[in-house]
Amino acid sequence: MAFNTHNTDDIEIRPRFKLLSSSFEPKEFLEKVKNAIPKDATVIGKIAEDHIFLSIPESEQHFWSPAMEVVVAKDYEDEKVTAIRCLIGPKQSVWMMVMFLYVGVGAMLFFGGMYGLVRWSLDSGTKFLWFIPIGIILELIIFLATKWGQKKGRDQMLHLVSFLYHSLDDESLIRE
Repeated sequence: MAFNTHNTDDIEIRPRFKLLSSSFEPKEFLEKVKNAIPKDATVIGKIAEDHIFLSIPESEQHFWSPAMEVVVAKDYEDEKVTAIRCLIGPKQSVWMMVMFLYVGVGAMLFFGGMYGLVRWSLDSGTKFLWFIPIGIILELIIFLATKWGQKKGRDQMLHLVSFLYHSLDDESLIRE
């Protein structure tokens, strides 16, 4: 099941969720988290305006360790409610590498496959048609590696989410 229970997308690589609270203003929320960060040595946090970046200490990190980005603002639909939007994924450098691989292999699949199909239609040989199955297999390997990495970082991801909930200590939170 997907991390976000309102999203039935099982192939979700970067889980996201949204919390709503009518108990406090965005500034109060940021202050609560800012005060909670030094009290917990298992979380590193940085706050920049309305963004909070949470991660695991370097001594406990591995390649697939998650990072959480939290954006706090008034809700678009109801100005009386504070919306807390959370995005969890691998570190930015890991995410960029994965996207670079996806795009690179996808381009190889597309252009190599197109060139192979053109040569096949001209009866000039079919060696380049191998780009199609090789590209599909490589894309599948990249996807499975990201799912394995997500599974490996699951406990740390849940710890970041738990830290966020405990730092708020708000009974009126609604998960959307």
